Amino acid sequence: MTLQLTWWIASVIVALSVAATGASFAAAYHEANRLQDGHLREIGALIDTGKLVLRAPMAVWEGSSRDSGVRLVISSLGKSSPGMSAPIAIPDTLSDGLHDLDAEGGNWRVSVRTLRTGERIAVAERSMVRDEIARDGALRTLFPMLALTPVLVAVVAFLVHKMLSPVARLASAVDKQDDATLEALSEQGIPKELLPFVSSINRLIVRLKDAISQQHRFIADAAHELRSPLAALSLQAEHLGSADSPFVARERLASFQAAIRRTARLVEQLLALARSQHGSWTEPSVVSLRKLANEAIVNALDMAQSKQVDLGLEGVDDVEVIADLPALAIVLRNLVDNAVRYTPEGGKVDVSVIQSGAYLLLEVKDSGPGIPDDQLSRVLEPFYRIPGTGTAGSGLGLSIVSEIARRSGGRFLLENMSGGLRACYLHPLCATC
Repeated sequence: MTLQLTWWIASVIVALSVAATGASFAAAYHEANRLQDGHLREIGALIDTGKLVLRAPMAVWEGSSRDSGVRLVISSLGKSSPGMSAPIAIPDTLSDGLHDLDAEGGNWRVSVRTLRTGERIAVAERSMVRDEIARDGALRTLFPMLALTPVLVAVVAFLVHKMLSPVARLASAVDKQDDATLEALSEQGIPKELLPFVSSINRLIVRLKDAISQQHRFIADAAHELRSPLAALSLQAEHLGSADSPFVARERLASFQAAIRRTARLVEQLLALARSQHGSWTEPSVVSLRKLANEAIVNALDMAQSKQVDLGLEGVDDVEVIADLPALAIVLRNLVDNAVRYTPEGGKVDVSVIQSGAYLLLEVKDSGPGIPDDQLSRVLEPFYRIPGTGTAGSGLGLSIVSEIARRSGGRFLLENMSGGLRACYLHPLCATC
């Protein structure tokens, strides 16, 4: 980045210097020619006022030995100078003013003037000499700019390197970090223009640390929760192999299958929690609210019948919406499963799936014992179970719903009501529905 920025700034400086040099040269060259035209007119004015006397029809000024040749000619028009050959033939018909004439010896710049006496004179100067003087004067104005351009490029390169050195230090600090040493970047010595960028990186680092910490906790908790079921499965498999009668074998097989189902359910819940924490859901699609509610009821029907729990639909909008179907299915299944699981035998669970404006309302009410008020927030933590709970469970259902709500921008509410618990989940619908 430093090299590229330096290259571009240096290129712009050089380009502007070339353009400025060309413009300066042209302006200085034009000004030098204008001054020399003024000198020609001033010579005529001096002759007109008598301060300069022209004693012969023609006066010729030659250059030095190093610069030989006629450089300036003053001539009275209409008069000839006997015995002197004219270096330039100036026509008598030229009007007053400045003219460019071509002669055998080269080009001339001529100023014609009519004196007060009525006499007309011409002051001519060789164009080659004028151009040389103008060119030398213009070139002298370029030397300071040409000399300062490399210095300016070097100063810019130094300043760019110095100003971007904090960025290089930040890049080095980021490269040295890993998931074990992830720390916020220091904002000391950072230019104020880069502070918002560094602050954004620090906020990203905080989110990464939270995600990594959450991942480590999840792995540790999952390993802890899976250790006991897997050990139980191994023990039951050994008992099944040692059964000495078909009746005992069938009993142990039934227990083994039930343990497999519980373990499979736990693994399914762990995977759902992992997906909810990382937001790995599918794109929104068409969702039938009635079908969504019916599937949640069917999945929990066996458990409800075994406990003689009255499980049914209290209210369902028979419409289709655009939403995240996998997330909604997991939310409703967990809420219904949790309600049926903790509702005593002979209890009641009512399910509602209703569209409410831009949200989808999933509500499950049960006649269970509820949750102590001081535990309402803690039950949303993964693997947390209320002390003294005798019902089998993994402690993941409500935490999964809470994670999905956090990731999707929804709202999840648990509240005790008269004779039970109310779980309410509001899911934002797609704007195109």
